[in-house]
Amino acid sequence: MTAELDFIIGRAGTGKTRACLEAMRERLQENPLGPALILLLPEHMTFKVERELAESIPQGKGFLRSYVFGFRRFARHVLLETGHMKVPRISEVGRRLLLRKILTKHQKEKDLDVFARAVRQRGFTESLSDAIKEFKSYRLTTDVLREAAAELASGTGSERLAGKLQEMALLTDEFQAEMQGKANDAEDMMQKLAEALPEAPLMKGAEVWLDGFIFFNPQEMAVLRSLLISAAKVHIALPMAGRPLANGRVSLDSPENLQETALFNRPYRTLQAICQMARQELGYRGKIDIHLLTQQHRFAEGSVMQGLEQELFRYGGTSHKGQGGVRLVEAANRRLEVENAAADILRLVRDEGWHYREIGLLVRDAESYDELVRLVFADYGIPFFEDAKRPSIHHPLAELMRSAIEVVAKDWRYETVFRCLRTGFFPPVREDIDRLENYVLEFGIRGRKRWQQEAPWDWHRRYTLDDGESVDEDTASTLALIDALRRQAVEALILLEKDLHAAEDVRGYTTALYDFLVHLDVPNRLQEWAELAEKEGRLADAAEHRQLWDDSMALFDQLVEVSGTEKMSLADYEAILSDGLDALQISLIPPGLDYVTLAPFDQNSLDNTRALYILGADADTMPRRVREQGIFSDADRLHIAETLAACQKEGEEEHTISRGGHERSFGEKFLLYRGFTEAHEYLWISYALADAEGNGLQASPLFKKIRALYPEISFVSIPLETVRRDDDLLLAAPRPALSGLANALRSERELGTMQPCWRDVYNWARAQDKWQRPLHLALAGIFAKADEGKLPKELAEQIFAKGTMLRGSVTQFEKFRQCPFAHFAAYGLKLQERKEYQFRSMDLGQLLHAVLKEYGGVVKKDYANRWQDVPEQKRSAICEDLVNTLAPRLQSEILLSRDNYRHLKKRIEKTAEQAVNHLSAWAAVSEFQPAFFEEAFGHPDDEVHLKPLPLGDGYALSFKGQIDRLDLHESAPYYLILDYKTGHVAINLFEVYYGLRLQLLVYMMVGRELLREQGENRLPAGILYAFLQNPLLQTRKKYGEKELEKHVNAELRMPGWVLADIDVAKAIDSSFDFIKPGLRQLKDEKKKTVVGPDGKPVMDFDANSRKYGYIRSPEEFELMLAYVDYILKDTGREILSGNISASPYRLKANKDQNACTYCEYRDVCGFDPDVEGYSYRDIGPEDDVILEEKMAECTGKEKLIDAIHRRSAEGNSDKA
Repeated sequence: MTAELDFIIGRAGTGKTRACLEAMRERLQENPLGPALILLLPEHMTFKVERELAESIPQGKGFLRSYVFGFRRFARHVLLETGHMKVPRISEVGRRLLLRKILTKHQKEKDLDVFARAVRQRGFTESLSDAIKEFKSYRLTTDVLREAAAELASGTGSERLAGKLQEMALLTDEFQAEMQGKANDAEDMMQKLAEALPEAPLMKGAEVWLDGFIFFNPQEMAVLRSLLISAAKVHIALPMAGRPLANGRVSLDSPENLQETALFNRPYRTLQAICQMARQELGYRGKIDIHLLTQQHRFAEGSVMQGLEQELFRYGGTSHKGQGGVRLVEAANRRLEVENAAADILRLVRDEGWHYREIGLLVRDAESYDELVRLVFADYGIPFFEDAKRPSIHHPLAELMRSAIEVVAKDWRYETVFRCLRTGFFPPVREDIDRLENYVLEFGIRGRKRWQQEAPWDWHRRYTLDDGESVDEDTASTLALIDALRRQAVEALILLEKDLHAAEDVRGYTTALYDFLVHLDVPNRLQEWAELAEKEGRLADAAEHRQLWDDSMALFDQLVEVSGTEKMSLADYEAILSDGLDALQISLIPPGLDYVTLAPFDQNSLDNTRALYILGADADTMPRRVREQGIFSDADRLHIAETLAACQKEGEEEHTISRGGHERSFGEKFLLYRGFTEAHEYLWISYALADAEGNGLQASPLFKKIRALYPEISFVSIPLETVRRDDDLLLAAPRPALSGLANALRSERELGTMQPCWRDVYNWARAQDKWQRPLHLALAGIFAKADEGKLPKELAEQIFAKGTMLRGSVTQFEKFRQCPFAHFAAYGLKLQERKEYQFRSMDLGQLLHAVLKEYGGVVKKDYANRWQDVPEQKRSAICEDLVNTLAPRLQSEILLSRDNYRHLKKRIEKTAEQAVNHLSAWAAVSEFQPAFFEEAFGHPDDEVHLKPLPLGDGYALSFKGQIDRLDLHESAPYYLILDYKTGHVAINLFEVYYGLRLQLLVYMMVGRELLREQGENRLPAGILYAFLQNPLLQTRKKYGEKELEKHVNAELRMPGWVLADIDVAKAIDSSFDFIKPGLRQLKDEKKKTVVGPDGKPVMDFDANSRKYGYIRSPEEFELMLAYVDYILKDTGREILSGNISASPYRLKANKDQNACTYCEYRDVCGFDPDVEGYSYRDIGPEDDVILEEKMAECTGKEKLIDAIHRRSAEGNSDKA
C-alpha cells in the first residue's frame, strides 16, 4: 500500500507552515486520539514550531496524537518503538575520538599515502567525519568507493583521487568496525529508520507533513520512500513559484523554477524526483495534487516587503513607489553599524511599544559580528539569545585540560605552564601569577627540572659581578614569596604528572586527569562562576559554566568507552583529547521570555518575525563567496560523479555525490531569500564601509538592488564623527549618548554650532548619580589640559626622602632634569618595564666593566700596575680567563644558556681584548697610571665619605655611584677621570648647564675628595670617556695592518675635556693619538715658526681643540664643579617640592631629539604638546661663553669669569 501524496507549494509568506499546522489542528479537533499526526522539520526549527502548535491548541484540548520531529529524533522514536535501537547513537565527540584513535594507529604504522601529512593536522578528524557522513547520506558504500577508485586508477592523471577514495574506504570500514555492536551514528540510524518504518506501530494510519526542506539527500529520500509505503498520507511543503490553471491544476513552468540558477530550481527538482520515485519505484498510480498557496499572510498587499519578495531575487526589475517598513543603513565601521541597530531596537521597544521577542537579528558572517553584538547589546541593555551552539574550545576548563596534558607531555614549557595557570582554577590569584610569570621571564626559567627542583628558587639580579655578592633583606623576602607561589602553583601539576606516568592505558590517563580536576575543585569553581554570571545578567555564560562540567564528564566516559584499555603514548592521548574538546559545543538557553534572537542565515530559526535586522550586507558576504572546504575539492567531486555514473549497472541504485561549492553557491541564493523575507512589518538592512582592519567594503548587490527598486526607501549613512549626524539613534542609550555629547560639545567649541538636544542630554546626565563619572570622562577629553604636575610637598618628601635625606644616583638626578614626570614614574612610582631573560646592552657594559676592573687588579699584582708591560699574547689569555670566570655570574648564566649567546661570549672576549690592547697602547705613551677601579661612593662602607649637600628645611642630598677608573700622574699633582662606555657618547657644556650630563663632573668632584681624604691635593687633568668597543669600519678599500690600526684608534679616540696645559696634555697622551685635542706649531707675527731654547718648534693646541671645547682651563673646571654642586642642590629642592610635571626637554637645533624619544613612560604620562598646559622645554646649544656666565651667576663665581676671559684672550693672542 502506498500513502496518498500531495504537495503544498508557495512563495515565502504564503503560509506553508501555517497550512501544515492548521491541518494538524483540524485533525486533532476531529479526533484527539486517532492515528499519529507527524510534522517533520529541519532540526533547528522543531522547538519553535512545536511551541507554536501547542500554543494554538485550545486550553483543555489534548494533542497526544501530534508529533513534531527532526529526522534524528524521529529515527530515535521509531527505532525504540520497533526494537531496532540496540546500541546508543554516538555523539560528535565520540565520533571524533574514535577517528583520532584510528588515525593515530595509521600515523604510527605510516601506511597512509595520500593522507600521510593530513593526519597530523588539527581539525582533520572533523573533515574526515564530515566526509564519512556525506558518503553515508549519499548511500555510497565502501565497495562503491573502491570500485570508483579502481576505475579512476585505470585512467591517467587521477591516481591521487583514486588514492583518496581507497583510503577513505579503508578508514570508513575501520570506523564501522570500531562501532560494531557499540554505537550507531546519525547516518546509520537514518538507514535503520528507512528499514524500520514499515513495521512501526506509529506509522499505522499516520498522516505526515514535511516542511522547511528544499532538498533531500539520497538517505533522506530512502526514508521518504518508506514513509510513502508505511503512512496513510504524506504532505510535502516546498517553496516554489506556481501559476493556477483554469482546470484547478497548477503550472510550474516558471523561469524561477526551471532555470538551473533560479531561486526555486532546487525545490522544483526535489518535487520532480519525489514524483518520479513514487511513480517508478513504488508504482504509485493515484493523483498527486499540488496545492498552490497564493495569498500573502506575511506581507501587506502592495507593501514594499511584498515587492521585495517578488522582485529582489529575480533578474531585472523596475523601480516602484513606496518606502514603508524598510530601512537601509550604511555605517563607517561594524561597531557603528551594530550600535545603531541596537539604538533602533530600543526605539521600537520604547517608542513603539514592541516586545524584544518580536525582533530578530540575522548575520551571515558570525565571526565578525557575534562578539560585537554581545558587547554592544550588553552596553545598551538589550536582552538577546544566540540561537546557535557555542564552541567550548576557548572555555577555561577546556584550556585547563588541554594545557595541563601539554605541560607534562612537552617538558613544562613556559607558554604552556602559564596558559594552564591562567585558567583561573589554581590557588594563586591573578596578581600572584603575574608576579610569578615576571620572575620566570626575567630569569629564563624553563623545563621540568627547574619547575620541580627541591631547592628554592633563589635567582636574583646581581648589581655587581663580585664573587659572593650577598642578598639584602627585601630581596630575600621577595624570593621566598616567589618560591612559595611556585610550589603552590605546581603542586597539582606534579601530582598529575606522577599519575599520568603511572597510567598504563587510556582509562589510567583519563582517571589521572579527572583526579587532577577534582584536586583543583573545578566543579565548585565552575558553580561559583555560574552564580556570579547570573548575578551580572550573563545567563549564557552561566549556562556554559554549568553545562561544560557534565559535557566534560561525558567526554571522559566516551574516551574510556572508545579506547579504555588501549595503550598509547601521552602525546597520542593529548591529540585524542584535543579532538574531543574541539567537538564539544555548548547548547545555550534563552535568557527569559522577552529577548532578541540572534541567528546565522544557515541556521535560521526565525520565522515570520515582526521586525528583522540584517547586519553585514556587504558584497563579500551577501552572497558569500563559496570556498572549497573538506577533503574533496569541487574538481574531485566532478570526477567522482562522472566515475560513479560510468560504473552504474542496470537495475542498481543510482549513485551520486554532492557537488560541493557548486551546490552551495545555488543554495546561497535561497538562504538569502529566506532571510530577507522573514519579517512581516519592519526590515533593517545594513553594512559597514570598512572592516576591522580598515579595509574598504562595498554594499551587497542586494542592497543596491533594493535602492534601485524602491528609490524612496529610507536610507541612513552613519559617519564616523557624530557631529555630522542629525538622526536620533545616538540618544537611544545613556553611554552612546554621552559619547555623542562629547562630540557635540567639541563641535560647539571648535565650530560654534550644536543641536539643542545635547543641552538636554547634558542636564539629564548631571542629574543622574550613576552617570556622573562617565560624564566627567566624556568631558575630560574635550576640555583637556595638562595636570598641575605637582605633589603636595609633604607627600613628595615622604616618597623621595628617607628621613631627612634625599638619596639617589647621578643618573636619577639627570632623569629629573630630562623630565620630572619620568623621574617620578621611575623613582617615585617605581614603574618598570617587564624584564625578560635576554642579553641587553647594559649587561654587556656590566661584564666589560667587571673584566677591566679584574684586569687592572691582575696588572697591579703581576706587572707593577704598568699596563704597557703586559705581553700582547698574555693579554688575550687573561681576558679570556676573566670573561669565562665572570660570565656565569651575569644574569643567571645567560651567556651559557644558548648557542647564540655562547657565540656572543666569544665576541665579548674579543671586545675586551681590543679594549685592553687600546688602553695598554695608550698607557705606553701616558704618564698617568691607574690607581682606582670601580670606586664606589655614597654608601656607608665606601673609602670616600662625601658630605651631604644641604637643601634647606633640614633636608640634605646624598648621591651615590662609582667611578670606573681614576688615574694619577706619576710625578705631578694631577688626576684623570675615565668613564667606560660601550656606546658612542660625548660631553658638551650646554648638557651640563641643563643637568642632562653630570656624571663625569661628579666623578671629578668625588675623585678630588677621595684624594684629599688620602692626604693628596691634586688638580684635575681631565675627564674622558673610554670606549669599550670593537669598531666596525666601513670602507671600499683594503687596509694594511698599520693603516687598519690607525683607523681603529681614530674610532676609539677618547672624547671629553682635557686641562688646557700643553705639558699636562702631553702627560696624558704624548702621541695625541688617543685623545681629541691636537697640536700645532706656534707662529710669530710674521707667520714664522717659534723655536724654543732647545731648538725645537714651540707647540700649542690646534684650532679645533678650542673650537670644539676639547680643552678647559683650571678656572673652567672650578666653575663647572661649583655649578654641579649648585645644580644637584637645585634638583633636590625641586624633587622635594613635589614637581612631577610632564615637561620633557627638546633640542632646539634638532626637535626630533627629546626626552620622549626613548622614554619608557611616554604611554602613561599623557603628554601632548597640542593640549593646553603641555609643552617641551626647548634647550639649545649656546655659546660656551654665555653658558659659563650663566653658571657663574648661579654660583656666585663671577670672578672666575674674568680669569676665564683672560686665559681665552691669551690663547687667542698665542694663536695670532
